[in-house]
Amino acid sequence: MSTLKPLQIDIVSDVVCPWCYIGKRRIENALALAPDVPVEINWRPFFLNSWVPREGISRDE
Repeated sequence: MSTLKPLQIDIVSDVVCPWCYIGKRRIENALALAPDVPVEINWRPFFLNSWVPREGISRDE
């Protein structure tokens, strides 16, 4: 059991972006190189249109 405080990583990602997928794979590969380092990843969404309300909008508008 490690007594190290977990490394906190915040990642903003878009699930349909191919570059974000490449970045996800790279971070997974990097973390696999140091399995003894505790890591806590906080995945956050990238909002293309951040002005859209939570209930959404009609595509007809």
